[in-house]
Amino acid sequence: MQDRSAGLVTAEETRGALDVAVLIESEVVRAGMETVLRKLPDVRTVRVLPLDAESVAVTAEGHDVLIVAAEQWGLLGEFDERQRDGLPPVLVLGDDLYDRNGAALASLPADGFLPLDTLSARSLENALQRLAMGEVPMPASLAKRLLMSNHSRRRDAEPVTIPLTPRETETLLLLADGLSNKQVARCLGISAHGAKRLVGSILLKLGAPNRTAAVITAIKIGLL
Repeated sequence: MQDRSAGLVTAEETRGALDVAVLIESEVVRAGMETVLRKLPDVRTVRVLPLDAESVAVTAEGHDVLIVAAEQWGLLGEFDERQRDGLPPVLVLGDDLYDRNGAALASLPADGFLPLDTLSARSLENALQRLAMGEVPMPASLAKRLLMSNHSRRRDAEPVTIPLTPRETETLLLLADGLSNKQVARCLGISAHGAKRLVGSILLKLGAPNRTAAVITAIKIGLL
């Protein structure tokens, strides 16, 4: 299993090394996803998770990636950064994610988004590699919607001021790139504990329960 907190990995290091869990109710989509995943050179094992599991986080523990359909995303429950331990990176599969899950984008765990309408073996492999390298795969259409939402919200509103320190601003930019605490520490030349304190301070100031929520909130209020 890849340890994302240990640092960035290369695409070569993911070859045959990823254990993937799948949480998809649609039999057709699930079967297609399994078939494609088992053919990818990066994937070692594929496990379909039960929809009636008491805790998806527990059943997904030990995997490198959890692929969840947008329709089942809510089964992961409200997410707090303190629950990060044990939960693998989450790749959300679905279309029109902003229209269907606007609020959920900031309240449910997500490390990347993959549109269903353009899904292919190549796009799936690319998304898995980007997740393994600490990036946040996201379709351009979703990123644009977030930015457009930010513009429309702020056009007639009073400017929002969040008192981030210069160090916190640097950290926020690194979080937007999908870096872990240890990766942030390495980039800033500080200890992992210091990076954890910075991340915690950012979450507190932005009123965000987790990193994804913090980045989305920062985009909406114009910090990113």
